[in-house]
Amino acid sequence: MEMDLARIGRQVAHAPCVDLSGVVAEFSSCRTWRYTLSLPFRGRTGPHATIILKNPSSADQGRADKTVRTATEFVFRHFPDISGLHVLNLFAFRGTDAAEVGQIAATEGLERVTGPENDACIRTALERMGPVLVAWGGPSGIPQTLYLRRVNTVMGMLACHPGPVYRNGRRGSDRHPFHACYWGYDDPLVAVHCREKG
Repeated sequence: MEMDLARIGRQVAHAPCVDLSGVVAEFSSCRTWRYTLSLPFRGRTGPHATIILKNPSSADQGRADKTVRTATEFVFRHFPDISGLHVLNLFAFRGTDAAEVGQIAATEGLERVTGPENDACIRTALERMGPVLVAWGGPSGIPQTLYLRRVNTVMGMLACHPGPVYRNGRRGSDRHPFHACYWGYDDPLVAVHCREKG
């Protein structure tokens, strides 16, 4: 069934380090939700890193958006033994304006913006040993009660991850890590203590 979507912003080119022939994006059939975006790096082998953002915007197999481009470049520079980036989101609902996503959450429920397959995709990704970066930022127009409920759920999943979990060390906190759209390429990373916070 076709569904109304929130506004989707402009696209930019994927980072030069990305092997475009291997990019994989997993959408719902109606393209309302994007569950995963996997970006392999050229000339590298080894595990992928995973980043968890707020919600997807316009990035797909062929093109990135600003946040995905920044996160990809950051991971490529900071993790020389990592062969790619696996992008996940708190909410799989596609929309560039988080306030619009929040309106849909408030009127249609948290499950609508989370996406029916999102938790399964996150759990599968977190079974891997590669590093995880959390970078979803604050509520930004999403009702705080709903936002915290979702953050707590994902923090609980992160507590089971066998590898390290990081956030930006320049700004943010374990629960509300600095959004990756605003990261600088020289920003430090610090460990997130999921077992204490989740």
